[in-house]
Amino acid sequence: MLRQVSSYMTANVVSAVFGFALVMFFTRVLTPEQYGIYVVGMGIATLFSFLLFFWIKTSLLRFSSEAEDFDMRVTALVAFAVIVLLSPVLFEVFILVTGERFDYVTAALCVAIGVGLFEFLQELFRAHQKTGLFASSMILRSAIAFGLSCVLVLGFDLGGEGLLLGVAGGYFLTLLIFMPKACQRPLHGFDPAILKKMLRFGLPMTVSGAAFSLHAFFDRILVVSILGEAAAGIYGASADFVRQIILMLGVAVGSAIVPIAIRLYASSDREATDRHMATSLELLIALILPATVGMALTAERLAAFVLGEDFRDVATLLIPVLVFAWLFRSITYQYIHVSFQLAKKPSLMGLQGLFILAVSVSCMLLFVPRFGLLAAAYSLAVSEVCGVVFGFVLSRYAYPLPVVIWPCLKIFLATAIMAVPTYLSLKIECENNFLALLVPVLTGATVYTLAVLAFDVAGLRRIVVKRMQAA
Repeated sequence: MLRQVSSYMTANVVSAVFGFALVMFFTRVLTPEQYGIYVVGMGIATLFSFLLFFWIKTSLLRFSSEAEDFDMRVTALVAFAVIVLLSPVLFEVFILVTGERFDYVTAALCVAIGVGLFEFLQELFRAHQKTGLFASSMILRSAIAFGLSCVLVLGFDLGGEGLLLGVAGGYFLTLLIFMPKACQRPLHGFDPAILKKMLRFGLPMTVSGAAFSLHAFFDRILVVSILGEAAAGIYGASADFVRQIILMLGVAVGSAIVPIAIRLYASSDREATDRHMATSLELLIALILPATVGMALTAERLAAFVLGEDFRDVATLLIPVLVFAWLFRSITYQYIHVSFQLAKKPSLMGLQGLFILAVSVSCMLLFVPRFGLLAAAYSLAVSEVCGVVFGFVLSRYAYPLPVVIWPCLKIFLATAIMAVPTYLSLKIECENNFLALLVPVLTGATVYTLAVLAFDVAGLRRIVVKRMQAA
């Protein structure tokens, strides 16, 4: 599993570099209002991509992971094509109901379709553990999206809409290159029985997961409706930057967790499944907890290095809160949801999602009008913490997740040890923003690595010793 995690990690790290470059560059080129258009457009695209295509994606991963010879590609693509033909009508209804601008909603539609098709491609690679194709397609997509966005924003002065269209173009051009690799013969033709199987499993998962999609979209919509597009741009830039780092680490582990867990569970090996899930949680926490604490400590220097001048002051306040929101969201998405998938109980996932959404929206409606963007960040963090607790309770009624206490305590201790010298290194003053950030980052990374090896987190010390002995 560690080999797969490292492959997914490489893909996510390189992809995140382009994501950082996008945030760094366009928060300097675009105004907060223009960046707010991109933020809201991406929120709309993510919501519709989930509602329209998630049932296909989740069915692909679930059933293709169970057996190598189960081929549902043609059936899934036919279902996808039918939905794409109907999607403009749904977006037109959305425009009429919400009154949103036609131009960036149209760009969001292109992004939604591109995301749906790209995730179809990625889930095929992931289900069959083709990590090389998964990684290369992710990296190429990020590079093309950044390049196209620069051309459309700088060359054609399209602002936030150009950024949306550049992202969409990255998805479609990557699909032209990699889709032939995913559709190699022999292909099993369209099969109504497979479609029924997908609908029976995927649609309940979509309905249940809709609350999570709304939750991911709703905070930005509430911010833009209460505080305006400029506030949404600042909030979205801060959240996107945090998401890039925490999601990069969480997905690297989560991409390896699900297909292996499904295969073990399908073989009725409960003991092996429990071991796999326990190791997965340990790896997940070991990666994202130190990153969370490190980003919270260095928030001011991160904002100065990454974001444009109009975004920095508020982002310095938001980042320490948002990182913990994404820490707990990653635990929910990459670990707790596996319980519901294994047991095929999407209703429990839906119940958790509705709970998180209710807490988040209630807190935001109460506090954002009075306390502004910081209240939005705290509302998100509180809802995610409550969601993790509630999710673990619900997992008792699906696939009971193993309790991992001592390994997590070792990680907490290693992170606490890392935090002290990282904080002290912030006393060193550097005029250059990059060096000012590099000093605490290298300090924290070095100390944490030594602490992890000392405590043998996830068996890493044993692995290192074995390789040194083999060499």
